[in-house]
Amino acid sequence: MGPGQVGLTLVEYAAAGATVVVAGGVLDHSTYGRFRNHLLKCAAEAPSAIVVDVSGLSVPNPTVLSVFVAVDTRVSPWAGVPVSVVSPAHEDSPVPPDSPIRRFVPVFPSIAVALAATMRPIRRVVVSELPNDHAAMAVGRAMVREFCDAWDLGWAADTALMIANELVQNTIQHTLSAPRLRLELRRRLLTIAVHDEHPFCPPTPTGHGFHGLDIVVRLCDAWGATPTPDGGKVVWATLREPVSP
Repeated sequence: MGPGQVGLTLVEYAAAGATVVVAGGVLDHSTYGRFRNHLLKCAAEAPSAIVVDVSGLSVPNPTVLSVFVAVDTRVSPWAGVPVSVVSPAHEDSPVPPDSPIRRFVPVFPSIAVALAATMRPIRRVVVSELPNDHAAMAVGRAMVREFCDAWDLGWAADTALMIANELVQNTIQHTLSAPRLRLELRRRLLTIAVHDEHPFCPPTPTGHGFHGLDIVVRLCDAWGATPTPDGGKVVWATLREPVSP
């Protein structure tokens, strides 16, 4: 095994729309990066939630548990993917009852309890693969209108339409891939995401231009570009429903 791979095992499976990751072995500074990257790759597939079972994990230094805060911070803005941890509630568990991590990431006593908690929010998703030509923009706009009309998202419709148009157009202009447009509503958070097969993530926009991601960053609440396991990427933006006073 190479550096950073010794002593850590990660097994994942799908359950109730969520991805469950069962971790074993040792989580320390040498395995931290591999653990974090694995969870980020799971999130790139946009499950309804990520549940990480650390019951069989050895954590010699509790500071490495900050990996859950780092992952949650990265993935929560994208599609509202929640991250939760499974660890027994006793002093010798990997995440003991007094662990400060419990203030930032929900910790449950079993996988079943964690999955039950993640199933409560309603999740609405639509995905469509568009052609790699300029007709894709019109198809994408129609998809956004239909989705927003179906779920009474008047507060987001116009902005979501502009964001989707720019993301799809970017894919058409800069790649040979057929863009896959994904709209998801969860926890009052609307995500507009476009997947393509091009491996390189776009540079960070300045926000001062008048096309592409410069428009997107001015319109959205959060945005990002996430590599996917198939070698491509997802470029996403989120809109959060305003809270009524």
